[in-house]
Amino acid sequence: MSAGVFGLLAMAVLVYCMMMSSLSFGAPSREDLAQQAGYGAEFAWTATWILIVGGGLAALLRLWRTLSVHLVVFGAGTVLLWAEAASRASR
Repeated sequence: MSAGVFGLLAMAVLVYCMMMSSLSFGAPSREDLAQQAGYGAEFAWTATWILIVGGGLAALLRLWRTLSVHLVVFGAGTVLLWAEAASRASR
C-alpha cells in the first residue's frame, strides 16, 4: 500500500515538474523551446532510473506485489513522460 502511494506521489511530482517547465510568457524563443525539450528529457530519464532501480530492489527483495504496483505506476508514467519529451523535441 505505501509503495503504491509513494509511487503515485513521486510520479505526480515528476508530471507537475514537466508541466511547470513548459510555462513561458509570450511566444517562446528557440532557446526556450530547446531548454524545455532538455528538461522534458531529464524528467523522463529520472522516471526511467526510478523504474529500473525500484524494480530491481523489489525483485531482489522478492516483494512481488510491490514490484507489480511499481511497474504499473512507473511503467505507465514513464511511457507518458517519454511521449511528452518526444513531442517537445519535435517542436
